[in-house]
Amino acid sequence: ANSGFLSLTAAGLAEGTNANTFKTVNTLTFTNNGVFKSKAATDNLTFSSGHTALAASQACLFGIWINASGTVTTTQGPIVAAGDPCPVPSQATANTTLVGLIKVTTDSSTTFTPGSTDLGASGVTDVFYDCMDMPGSAQ
Repeated sequence: ANSGFLSLTAAGLAEGTNANTFKTVNTLTFTNNGVFKSKAATDNLTFSSGHTALAASQACLFGIWINASGTVTTTQGPIVAAGDPCPVPSQATANTTLVGLIKVTTDSSTTFTPGSTDLGASGVTDVFYDCMDMPGSAQ
Protein backbone atom coordinates (compact mmCIF):
# COMPACT_ATOMS: atom_id res chain seq x y z
CA ALA A 1 0.00 0.00 0.00
CA ASN A 2 1.45 3.36 -1.08
CA SER A 3 4.85 1.69 -1.47
CA GLY A 4 5.27 1.40 2.30
CA PHE A 5 4.46 4.98 3.37
CA LEU A 6 1.44 4.92 5.72
CA SER A 7 0.36 6.59 8.96
CA LEU A 8 -0.74 3.78 11.27
CA THR A 9 -2.12 5.94 14.10
CA ALA A 10 -3.90 9.28 14.14
CA ALA A 11 -1.52 12.17 14.81
CA GLY A 12 -4.30 14.27 16.30
CA LEU A 13 -3.58 17.39 14.26
CA ALA A 14 -4.65 20.60 15.98
CA GLU A 15 -3.80 24.27 16.25
CA GLY A 16 -0.42 24.82 17.91
CA THR A 17 0.17 26.65 21.19
CA ASN A 18 2.24 29.44 19.60
CA ALA A 19 0.80 31.77 16.97
CA ASN A 20 0.86 30.58 13.34
CA THR A 21 1.62 26.92 14.22
CA PHE A 22 -0.01 23.49 14.36
CA LYS A 23 0.69 20.37 16.42
CA THR A 24 0.24 16.64 16.80
CA VAL A 25 -1.32 15.62 20.12
CA ASN A 26 -0.69 11.87 19.79
CA THR A 27 2.39 9.75 19.26
CA LEU A 28 2.41 8.97 15.55
CA THR A 29 3.28 5.49 14.36
CA PHE A 30 4.03 5.34 10.64
CA THR A 31 5.96 3.44 8.02
CA ASN A 32 8.68 4.94 5.87
CA ASN A 33 9.58 2.69 2.95
CA GLY A 34 8.03 -0.21 4.88
CA VAL A 35 10.05 0.40 8.07
CA PHE A 36 8.16 1.17 11.30
CA LYS A 37 8.85 4.62 12.78
CA SER A 38 7.30 6.75 15.52
CA LYS A 39 7.32 10.37 16.61
CA ALA A 40 6.10 11.74 19.92
CA ALA A 41 3.44 14.43 20.02
CA THR A 42 4.99 17.70 18.87
CA ASP A 43 3.75 21.26 19.40
CA ASN A 44 4.45 24.45 17.44
CA LEU A 45 5.12 22.90 14.03
CA THR A 46 5.39 25.47 11.25
CA PHE A 47 4.27 25.62 7.64
CA SER A 48 7.05 25.14 5.08
CA SER A 49 8.12 28.22 3.17
CA GLY A 50 6.93 29.05 -0.33
CA HIS A 51 3.16 28.65 0.12
CA THR A 52 0.73 31.07 -1.54
CA ALA A 53 -1.52 33.30 0.60
CA LEU A 54 -5.28 32.84 0.42
CA ALA A 55 -7.33 35.91 -0.46
CA ALA A 56 -10.79 36.57 0.97
CA SER A 57 -13.37 33.82 0.30
CA GLN A 58 -10.82 31.17 -0.69
CA ALA A 59 -9.87 27.71 0.57
CA CYS A 60 -7.21 25.04 0.16
CA LEU A 61 -5.75 21.93 1.74
CA PHE A 62 -2.28 21.72 3.25
CA GLY A 63 -0.66 18.28 3.35
CA ILE A 64 1.34 17.45 6.49
CA TRP A 65 4.24 15.05 5.78
CA ILE A 66 6.93 13.33 7.87
CA ASN A 67 10.22 11.76 6.79
CA ALA A 68 12.23 8.90 8.32
CA SER A 69 14.11 11.23 10.67
CA GLY A 70 10.87 12.80 11.98
CA THR A 71 11.07 16.12 10.13
CA VAL A 72 7.61 17.51 9.35
CA THR A 73 6.98 19.49 6.14
CA THR A 74 3.90 20.86 4.39
CA THR A 75 2.61 21.13 0.84
CA GLN A 76 -0.25 23.26 -0.46
CA GLY A 77 -3.02 22.12 -2.75
CA PRO A 78 -4.69 24.33 -5.36
CA ILE A 79 -6.58 27.36 -4.05
CA VAL A 80 -10.32 27.36 -4.81
CA ALA A 81 -13.34 29.50 -3.98
CA ALA A 82 -14.61 29.04 -0.42
CA GLY A 83 -17.31 26.38 -0.44
CA ASP A 84 -15.82 24.46 -3.38
CA PRO A 85 -14.20 21.04 -2.85
CA CYS A 86 -10.44 21.39 -2.29
CA PRO A 87 -8.15 19.25 -4.48
CA VAL A 88 -5.58 17.25 -2.52
CA PRO A 89 -1.98 18.55 -2.44
CA SER A 90 1.01 16.76 -3.92
CA GLN A 91 3.66 14.91 -1.91
CA ALA A 92 6.37 17.01 -0.25
CA THR A 93 9.35 14.99 -1.43
CA ALA A 94 10.13 11.37 -2.06
CA ASN A 95 10.28 9.17 1.04
CA THR A 96 7.74 11.12 3.10
CA THR A 97 4.59 9.80 4.76
CA LEU A 98 1.32 11.72 4.87
CA VAL A 99 0.28 12.56 8.44
CA GLY A 100 -2.88 14.50 7.62
CA LEU A 101 -4.47 17.53 6.02
CA ILE A 102 -5.40 21.00 7.21
CA LYS A 103 -8.22 22.68 5.30
CA VAL A 104 -8.12 26.48 5.59
CA THR A 105 -11.04 28.67 4.49
CA THR A 106 -11.20 32.45 4.66
CA ASP A 107 -14.36 34.52 5.00
CA SER A 108 -15.32 37.43 2.73
CA SER A 109 -13.06 39.93 4.50
CA THR A 110 -10.07 37.87 5.70
CA THR A 111 -6.85 36.64 4.11
CA PHE A 112 -4.56 33.82 5.29
CA THR A 113 -0.79 33.69 4.88
CA PRO A 114 0.72 30.33 5.93
CA GLY A 115 3.28 30.88 8.68
CA SER A 116 2.13 34.48 9.29
CA THR A 117 -1.59 34.21 10.01
CA ASP A 118 -2.78 32.25 13.02
CA LEU A 119 -5.08 29.31 12.33
CA GLY A 120 -7.37 30.61 15.08
CA ALA A 121 -7.61 34.12 13.64
CA SER A 122 -11.03 35.70 13.23
CA GLY A 123 -12.37 34.98 9.74
CA VAL A 124 -10.23 31.85 9.28
CA THR A 125 -11.83 28.43 9.53
CA ASP A 126 -9.56 25.40 9.90
CA VAL A 127 -10.45 21.72 9.74
CA PHE A 128 -7.92 19.04 10.66
CA TYR A 129 -7.92 15.58 9.06
CA ASP A 130 -5.75 12.71 10.30
CA CYS A 131 -4.94 10.47 7.33
CA MET A 132 -3.52 7.01 6.76
CA ASP A 133 -2.97 7.75 3.08
CA MET A 134 -3.97 10.54 0.69
CA PRO A 135 -7.75 10.69 0.08
CA GLY A 136 -8.71 9.80 -3.46
CA SER A 137 -10.86 12.87 -4.03
CA ALA A 138 -11.25 16.52 -3.07
CA GLN A 139 -12.29 17.40 0.48
